[in-house]
Amino acid sequence: MFAIALAACAPCQEARAYVEAPHSLGKIVASSTTIVMVRVKAVDREKNTIIYTKVRDIRGTFEGEIKHVIGQRGFHPREWKTVMAWARVGKQALFFTNGGHGEMCIDNYWYQAGFKGWSTMTHAEPYFLRAFAGRPAKLATYVTAMLAGQEVIVPCLVDGDKMAIQTRTAKVQRLRASLKIGDYDQKRDFVGWGAEEFRPIAGMPGFTHYSGIGKFSPGAGRVAPADFNGDGKTDLFVFGDYKMSLLKNDGGILGEETLPVRGGARAAVWGDYDSDGKIDLFVASSGGAKLLRNNTKQFTDATADLPLDTYNNPRAAVWIDYDGDKKLDLLLADGFRGLRLYRNTIPKGQTATAPAKPERKPLFVDVSDAVGLGEAGIGASAKGDHLAIADVNRDGRMDVLYSAGTGMLLLNTAKGFVVSKDSGINYIPGRTAPIFGDYNGDGHPDLFIAQKGKCKLLKNDGRGRFTDVTGASGDLAATIGWAGAAAWVDFDKNGRLDLFVGCLKGPNRYFSGQADGTFKDETEAIGLMYHMYNTCGVGIADINSDDMPDLVFNNEGQAAVALLGNPSWALETPKTASTPPAAPITSAVTSTPTAAADQPAVKTAVKTAVTTAAPTDVNEKSGASILYWLIAVLAASIVIGLVVFRVVRHTRAHLAAAGLSENESHQRSKGLV
Repeated sequence: MFAIALAACAPCQEARAYVEAPHSLGKIVASSTTIVMVRVKAVDREKNTIIYTKVRDIRGTFEGEIKHVIGQRGFHPREWKTVMAWARVGKQALFFTNGGHGEMCIDNYWYQAGFKGWSTMTHAEPYFLRAFAGRPAKLATYVTAMLAGQEVIVPCLVDGDKMAIQTRTAKVQRLRASLKIGDYDQKRDFVGWGAEEFRPIAGMPGFTHYSGIGKFSPGAGRVAPADFNGDGKTDLFVFGDYKMSLLKNDGGILGEETLPVRGGARAAVWGDYDSDGKIDLFVASSGGAKLLRNNTKQFTDATADLPLDTYNNPRAAVWIDYDGDKKLDLLLADGFRGLRLYRNTIPKGQTATAPAKPERKPLFVDVSDAVGLGEAGIGASAKGDHLAIADVNRDGRMDVLYSAGTGMLLLNTAKGFVVSKDSGINYIPGRTAPIFGDYNGDGHPDLFIAQKGKCKLLKNDGRGRFTDVTGASGDLAATIGWAGAAAWVDFDKNGRLDLFVGCLKGPNRYFSGQADGTFKDETEAIGLMYHMYNTCGVGIADINSDDMPDLVFNNEGQAAVALLGNPSWALETPKTASTPPAAPITSAVTSTPTAAADQPAVKTAVKTAVTTAAPTDVNEKSGASILYWLIAVLAASIVIGLVVFRVVRHTRAHLAAAGLSENESHQRSKGLV
């Protein structure tokens, strides 16, 4: 037991169990005679030891170094592994003690050890995350304010599920804390959901601030941005195999919203299926398909609106208006029953005004068999984990790319779906999410495939046939590493789509789209080269409403992060004279009835930074830009001509007054006369 936590515990006695009784941060601070900010001086990964040196005293006076033997101590291997995975030279921590054993707060974790000579870690203290869950530097700020008599608001893990606390997958809440609040009462002190606010970031020229937004591994998944409450600020749905979170953007604070579904998810897609102007959410959860209806203040479970079997196993999903009736239909990849298409039957011009009830007739009907899908149709025996849509042949119908087999392109025809036999698409599926985007501005949705080794860029001829142009794509042709996620966005604001690629076991990559259709690796220039996030999902959104794309990385083995893009980076990026202006970034729901997290950069209902202007708009802007450029050149030529004329006239007049000819003047300047 931590010596400062319970008076019955002797000051120098180490604990033999977790501190499971809830303690407020106020009690921990009040019971500590010494609180010191330290920095990691040395790490020995063979012996699993850490040496700390003092940065500054917060309370009391501390002298010397703190030497900890982490070894393989603890009640579970994850304890020492978590500490050693965090330990790097230069990392900061905050140590609390009353003279004996104490508690060391590291990034989003605590452990118990002493400070006299070499002290062995006894075990981790995950339950202290109920008092504070965040970074030591921020905790030092809170503690200093508390010692000055102030009340602060701190991020903490929710009390209740002990295993969720131990594995750090519990929800994050914000609680009031002060020296006057000695007892723990999360209901009384509750302020809101969410983690710490955004903090400035140095050494990354492409970004200004960052924030951790929770851990979604093991099995980290994707990111689905959307403005679900219509306040003009982009919110985030982030998920993994065992956890999902809806993070409401409150202008700098990403607070977690309550949903009528728990556990993990394999896919999530936004779409206003009931046409009430509020975007709804479908989740392929670990417990089956879940349709969540947006009622502005909260989401209600509307799964009864779907004609589902009792046992269903959705692995991928996408909203699609397959029949062109301006209503969103739902396409699922079910591990048990193949591809399932559910047609929206809400009458045109009406909305689903009442929450779904089990006894009510579903608002969707299963038309899988009628369109060539289902248990006996296309992809029935295949197992895929991703769906993406785009009108690849420009016939006005949305087509589907199913990540199964070697990639199956399903063309949407008047009689149903058919597999394209000559699409030219070939890749190895499996936790990869191909994305459509018109990278060369010809009006045709092209395809980028993030995969291990070399990624693929496929150019669309406008008829749904793709050609591998990776070899002629500049730096994109190089081996990237273990890529598995990507997003299109005009990050440098030059009117051309760029690519962010999420990688495992290596840095994420940024490729800037060039005027000649190639891509330039600008990873190091924006500061991503020296950070390893182990990213499985990449999301693009304008979180702080500054018209600059921001990034969200959902990472394996570490917390997901949000990075705010630096507007100065876009302003300082060289532009060519003929570059059209970049499309505005917005999260507004448009009337176009498609809205999926991984949908193409054309015809998407949720406009995030992934989208750009429609291809025809870009071409029109290009023509206007060229016209403006020609006018500017003509005007400049006229001005220069007038200046030259006046200079020549003045020179001739001066020479005439001096009695010299132009030839004599030239010779004199050369020393010839």
